Amino acid sequence: MLISDIVEYAARKHPARPAIRSEEETITFAELRDRVRRVANALLTVAEPGDRVAVLAGNRPEYVDLYYGVPAAGMALAFLNHRLHPAEIAALADHAQASVLVVSGEYLDAMREHRDAMPTVKTVVGLDGGGDRAYADLVGAAPASEPPRPDESALGWLVYTSGTTGAPKGVMLSHRNLVAGVASSAAHWEIPDGSVFLFCFPLCHVGGYAILVNHLRGCTVGIVRSYDNETFLRLVADWEVTQTGLAPTMIAFLLQHPGIEDRDLGTLEAIGYGASAIPAEVLRQGMQVLGCDFYQGFGMSETGGNILYFGTADHRRAAAGETHLLAAAGRCMDTADIRIVDADFADVPDGEPGEMLVRGDQVMSGYWREPGLTAEAFHDGWLRTGDIVRRDAEGMVYIVDRIKDMIITGGENVASREVEEALHRHPAVAEAAVFGVPDPRWGESVAAAVVLRPGASATAEDLVAACRASLGGYKVPRRVEFVAELPRNVAGKILKRELRAAHQEGVS
Repeated sequence: MLISDIVEYAARKHPARPAIRSEEETITFAELRDRVRRVANALLTVAEPGDRVAVLAGNRPEYVDLYYGVPAAGMALAFLNHRLHPAEIAALADHAQASVLVVSGEYLDAMREHRDAMPTVKTVVGLDGGGDRAYADLVGAAPASEPPRPDESALGWLVYTSGTTGAPKGVMLSHRNLVAGVASSAAHWEIPDGSVFLFCFPLCHVGGYAILVNHLRGCTVGIVRSYDNETFLRLVADWEVTQTGLAPTMIAFLLQHPGIEDRDLGTLEAIGYGASAIPAEVLRQGMQVLGCDFYQGFGMSETGGNILYFGTADHRRAAAGETHLLAAAGRCMDTADIRIVDADFADVPDGEPGEMLVRGDQVMSGYWREPGLTAEAFHDGWLRTGDIVRRDAEGMVYIVDRIKDMIITGGENVASREVEEALHRHPAVAEAAVFGVPDPRWGESVAAAVVLRPGASATAEDLVAACRASLGGYKVPRRVEFVAELPRNVAGKILKRELRAAHQEGVS
């Protein structure tokens, strides 16, 4: 099955049903199929199968056309994060060896200035005109006939990782990889027929695979240009949204929105969350205030979607008193396989922490132009996730920490997430990030960056005392700093490497 088959199948089953909704237009599945075919046929006039087509744009319907249309042409869609500096963007396009760059009007001048840094780019296509070719003219002149079919092993998406622990890497997802991940999530996510899903993340992130999941189920997807609480609340009411996906930090800020208890969220049935661990206190408040079900998907760019699923029934169990479940990431999904291993790659017993390895059709083909990093990422055919987890007797997996976020102080391991949970239990704390900083005596010491809730106050001593109430002394932060906001990538993940780097440079 090809990535574009998702739209082909849906168009035959639900031709008149809305597939994409934006504030400017509504596109049916039949219309989306024709748009995708035209994109593929248009690209075949300016590039060759096997080429990379890079896209630089904000959220808009044409981006979804490219999701499907570029792979349908036998080419790979390279995602460029528009929040990066233009020089960084050009470097990624060069690394991808893109032959075509599709760019929206607000970024066209910046990319023109960096054209020399992208020597492989032969054609710049302007989504809003300009460039070497105007998108509307190029695609509008192409036929809506089905293009030649590529092989399922062909590269379909080239997703650059968010770089939370280092430089971005190009994750190679073939048609087979991505379709396997989409099909697995479609089988597990509880998506009733006729659902309206509101997509709130940037489309330049692998989280956009959620659009494919909903399209495979024949459901409507609404896209927002950029997320803010007020826009979210308005569109949920206006579009009668039934499901959405949010990062934990987005849920936390939504719960702080003035008058949230009085807003019309009557159609909202479920919120899926992911991208990072959610503090238990935020989840408890979310279930109470928003009045809908919650489910969690846990995955990474390298797995083309989720590998763990924590469903609504288990969230209800948690709400009914089994509160330990609130710290879970979910159970392994049916078409993936996981192992939890020690440093020697021996399986650990249930309840013991170890690194999670994953295997399945959805696992990436490798890192683009990085054979050494690809070899390091795998062990005997299993992808190393870099996540330290433990699994209980019923198969529920709990994320302990990222390997690179573990703090070793005085020979003791400290999981940053455990300390963050303790900080979040203080009523003044909106967000917290815990990380290790160099310490001449202990090797590393525990530090915390904290964002307070609007109007709330607390001292560092208050938060240290709160941590001492539930943590061993070596886990308690030795330094607490208050910040206006935490550094994040495009998916909302906190960039702890930036916090660590700031401390190593003596900058707070």
